Amino acid sequence: MARNSKGIEVAEIISDKCIACQICIGECPVGAIELNAEGVAEVDPEACIGCGKCFESCPVDAVRFEKKKKKRLTEEERGLSGEEVPGPAGFEGVAVFIEVADGAGAQVSWELVGKGCELAGALKTRVMGFLMGHGVESVAKDALAYGCDEVHVIDAPIFEHYLSGVYGKALSDLCQSLRPEILLIGATHLGRDLAGIVATRLQTGLTADCTGLAVEEKTRLLLMTRPTFGGNIMATIFCEKRRPQMSTVRPMVMKIPERDPGRTGEIRHHPWTPPEGELPVVVEFIRDAAVAGAVDIVRSSALVVAGRGACDPAAFQLMEELAQLVGGTLACSRPVVEAGLMPYERQVGQTGKTVAPKLYIAIGVSGAIQHLVAIQGAEKIVAINADPKAPIFRVADVGIVGNYAEVVPELIRQLKVRMGRAGAADA
Repeated sequence: MARNSKGIEVAEIISDKCIACQICIGECPVGAIELNAEGVAEVDPEACIGCGKCFESCPVDAVRFEKKKKKRLTEEERGLSGEEVPGPAGFEGVAVFIEVADGAGAQVSWELVGKGCELAGALKTRVMGFLMGHGVESVAKDALAYGCDEVHVIDAPIFEHYLSGVYGKALSDLCQSLRPEILLIGATHLGRDLAGIVATRLQTGLTADCTGLAVEEKTRLLLMTRPTFGGNIMATIFCEKRRPQMSTVRPMVMKIPERDPGRTGEIRHHPWTPPEGELPVVVEFIRDAAVAGAVDIVRSSALVVAGRGACDPAAFQLMEELAQLVGGTLACSRPVVEAGLMPYERQVGQTGKTVAPKLYIAIGVSGAIQHLVAIQGAEKIVAINADPKAPIFRVADVGIVGNYAEVVPELIRQLKVRMGRAGAADA
């Protein structure tokens, strides 16, 4: 492995694997990586300190780094004093806000409980579920089954429907009483609204729409990674002086843990004092008919996604047929929505929805970083693109170079043959 003039083993970029996502650039603590004229990441060996963060963060294994023990930056290099910086005293535990949707725990909450268990394991602390609602005992038991060590519940009729002021005070009260050092909230419409209120009430920091979470054990800092500058750079943010350290995380980014119905833990109900003044009253709760009947691509186990290279309404019927054959849903990338050809609810990407289907078929999708961040949870990716250098091929499990107008009909025909529908496919 290469060394620089200081004798430090340095990382190397495998150029033919690099997809120019710039995640390594955002992770490098000393600014030793930048894109060259060919759009490939390049390490400055003399600036590299051999920490290996680029190797750990690369989504396509394009970094060569074989050092077994990674060198930690000195306090002087990190801009810290010689003493540890554990943060404010008296805070302990990883808390997860358990969102209730249609009488059940939201899936993103269970995803965060799983991540919370991982963080708590590194910090040698406990995982707490913070739950507000009415008649939510079954949700509290689910929280234990997914990994919470304890669940703290505020149960009252006023929590049956979300009210920002009421929920904000209740969650803030729990945080002030139990003093968690980390609080995780799902980046749903409800969670994004609630997180800002709670962070303001607690006068702490909040990092929104994170795609990665880790802890630095020495300082107990939560390292929160999120796309910035329009999704072109990944930034890692931490909150050094205030607690709890708060983060919202998009659904489908973290892996959902296995549910263990035999797990036990403590469910504790807390009395709650409503905010002073007249409380709002929900006279009638009316669901948006359009939203109620909308297609939820997040829940689909298979997606066929039309990109800029397949931005042709005449081809959508063909792609819809493919989606039906694989038991999935037709979706799209941002350019298709901007062209007015498909609704926003079907957009995959950093400005659309984050998805994690079992099968992801990208048709004419180039694979910009904003799109790749949103599909990193997909199990199998099939890419069809006429450009052999399209970045999507770097992350695809199966890549087909060719005109989609020729490839997709042949793919449909062969699928029908394999499914025993040869007659329908004119095979």
